[in-house]
Amino acid sequence: MIDKQSQITELYEFRHFHDDTAGNDAFDYENNLLPTMMSSAMYKNPTTREFLDRLQKNCVWMLEATLVIRNFFNYTVDKYYNKHTN
Repeated sequence: MIDKQSQITELYEFRHFHDDTAGNDAFDYENNLLPTMMSSAMYKNPTTREFLDRLQKNCVWMLEATLVIRNFFNYTVDKYYNKHTN
């Protein structure tokens, strides 16, 4: 997500046109971070659900902010590279 937003859209699509990520993806934390980690009873209340959806966006942002730190010493990839499976 941050990798795509940090580049010009056309250039990003041109560079990643032939990427095959089927079967090579890790956990989809952008959509399933809080629902898989929290009780389903928390999502039954509509007010709590709305708050948790907003909170999830912030949690995903905090995780992706560590991409630069994680890739700082790996000079072979872009600093926003986010295809780590480990």
